Amino acid sequence: MWLAFVDSHWSTLAYPFTLLAAVWAGTAYARRRYHARQRKWQTVGLEGGVFSMYGLLLSFTLVASGNAVRARDAAVHTEAADALALSQQSLFCAPALRTATASYLRHYLALQLQHPTPTPAQCRLVIGELTTANHAFDQRLAAYAAQHPTQTSAVQSLQSQAGALHATALALLYSFRERTPSITVVSLVCLSWAMGFLLGFMNAFQAQTSWVLPALFVGTAALLMTTIRDLDDPGRGIITPDYEDLFRTRQLLGTFSAAPAVAPVAPPADSAR
Repeated sequence: MWLAFVDSHWSTLAYPFTLLAAVWAGTAYARRRYHARQRKWQTVGLEGGVFSMYGLLLSFTLVASGNAVRARDAAVHTEAADALALSQQSLFCAPALRTATASYLRHYLALQLQHPTPTPAQCRLVIGELTTANHAFDQRLAAYAAQHPTQTSAVQSLQSQAGALHATALALLYSFRERTPSITVVSLVCLSWAMGFLLGFMNAFQAQTSWVLPALFVGTAALLMTTIRDLDDPGRGIITPDYEDLFRTRQLLGTFSAAPAVAPVAPPADSAR
């Protein structure tokens, strides 16, 4: 329930208003506890350090979220390279292995690209479908190797390459379920409220009160938190992995499967002396 609300658009809309409420609360506290009682407040020099701690935590979280996005993009490129390598390797195998590999790759990529940016529930579904497809391909290769012992080496090579492809695909899908730790998100939200309260409190003691700085703080904090949430949830956010390389690879697979089989090149015979 709590996570569903955090992931909803309502939390994105409500967060800036909570920051404004924190700023207003700080101002109201200063007027009631100090101005109404003719009391004065002096800075102690630690205010900047408090804001610095909040800034450090915010920047580290933003960097970690950005690194997760780059890791997803790298996984897409790695998976595309693994799929091409498996298809090219099958060209040097028997026609039956070549046909089985082409069918497996088309089915495997179709299952994955059906949900390019899956939700956590779709991730579990796609992971199960891909695992089933990979297991069926392994069983098919094992049965072929049992009937054709001379092709065992080629079968093992295809199984190894298919395993690398499957591992990369699973790593990409599991990354959609990885989130910033809840304690980090709670700390950022609570610290931002505390910074808003402190900013409103300090602003109330200025000779000429200005709402420019509180407005900039609210806008900046809300924008950065929204960016972190967007990077943290690619299944629903705006910033998603670029699947162009994988879509192009699926198109190239048809070209490879239509090409004639390539026979291994025999080593040159030794010339007679």
